[in-house]
Amino acid sequence: MIRQPPAILWRIVVRLSLTTLVAIVMAYSWLWWKYHSVTEVMRDTYLIEQAIAIRNQVTVRPDGRITVDLPPIQTASYAESEGSLRFAVRLRSSGAILAQAGEPVGPAPEMGDGPRLYRSNPDGPGPVLMFGAAVLLTSPAGELVIQVEESGSDFDAMTRSLVERFAKEGGWLGAPFLLAMLLVSLVTIRNSLLPLKRLSEQAAAIGPASTDIRLPEAQVPREILPLVHAVNSALDRIEAGFRIQRDFTADAAHELRTPLAVLRAHVETLPDPAIREALVRDVDSMTRLIAQLLAVARAEALTIAMDEQADLNAIAVDVGTFLAPMALRQRRMIEVIEAPRPCLVTANAEAVFNAVRNLVENALTHAPSDTTVTVRVEAPASLLVEDCGPGVPAELRERIFQRFWRAERRKSGSGLGLAIVREIMLAHGGRVEVGDRPGGGAVFSLHFPDQGAQRR
Repeated sequence: MIRQPPAILWRIVVRLSLTTLVAIVMAYSWLWWKYHSVTEVMRDTYLIEQAIAIRNQVTVRPDGRITVDLPPIQTASYAESEGSLRFAVRLRSSGAILAQAGEPVGPAPEMGDGPRLYRSNPDGPGPVLMFGAAVLLTSPAGELVIQVEESGSDFDAMTRSLVERFAKEGGWLGAPFLLAMLLVSLVTIRNSLLPLKRLSEQAAAIGPASTDIRLPEAQVPREILPLVHAVNSALDRIEAGFRIQRDFTADAAHELRTPLAVLRAHVETLPDPAIREALVRDVDSMTRLIAQLLAVARAEALTIAMDEQADLNAIAVDVGTFLAPMALRQRRMIEVIEAPRPCLVTANAEAVFNAVRNLVENALTHAPSDTTVTVRVEAPASLLVEDCGPGVPAELRERIFQRFWRAERRKSGSGLGLAIVREIMLAHGGRVEVGDRPGGGAVFSLHFPDQGAQRR
């Protein structure tokens, strides 16, 4: 068993979901990186600003002592930071600390002309625990280094707290966003594929009896239009092939009728009666075959106008009247049972007459002598032909409608009669069926579309 690939709709939805999920992960990763880098820049800027602010408040007294006159709020920030924020003022030359607030700071970094950012770990090897900024101050006491440091562990804790809060309060937005996008995509894709579904339904209605139907090209999406063009071109070629075949069959059959008529005229002049009768039977058989070939060509080319109507009751009576002399010669009877009311169908009356005539002729051929062939009309739109013959085995009921197929049940004929009936019914949008007659025999049924249902 060949495994069918998933539907296009679901393949698009799955791939779109995966793509969106990856995009969301990448977006959150970028936001995290951006947040981390921005917070680092802000922290470094804050430390430098604090160092410069402290430098501006350093005063050297006449006795050489250093004082830092910070505003109360700033002083409180160092006192309440629980060791996370600290500063110190020290001599650049000796490193001696002249003033400080908070916990002890780390060693002074190598200084240049401007502010200096550094990282330190007072406890030895391991992760960086302190972030610092240092600036220089030239004073009468010599060059001073002002250091401001902040605990890295506190910064990491703050970062984790912010991330956790974001995940709780905003991270969940990714799920409904993904769901909403999938629903919108599903509806959009489904609506986009509707024209393709309609085209598929219209293409399914095209068959040998309706090769003139073409797929509409109006209001078709641009992506599907090349496919519609290709299908219509293929249908044009198929219709041309069918037309050539029908024309050849009709032309060949028509051209053969005249030579056969001439041949029959010559055969009838033969002096030997036995030879003459045998040849006449053969010529008549060929003439019937050619007539049926013409009937097949006409049935394939048959088109039914929607305003054409035929009464199955009238057709059944006409067929019974037409074939009654043949039935009497064969010692058989034809019985016509009409429906209580006219059974009007959208049909070509002449074509339906030929179909019913073929069925009745077939029944007369296989029914025993002194029996009755019944033509029954049933509402709303069915016609049945019943005989008392041997019936049709179930395994042969599909094959008997094939062209030129003959079984033992058919004692004579070309094998085209039932094929003509099927072609006529296909042209009318109906069907022909064969079943068993109660008590023995066969029942051939013609079922037409219900005219009343069509009107409703």
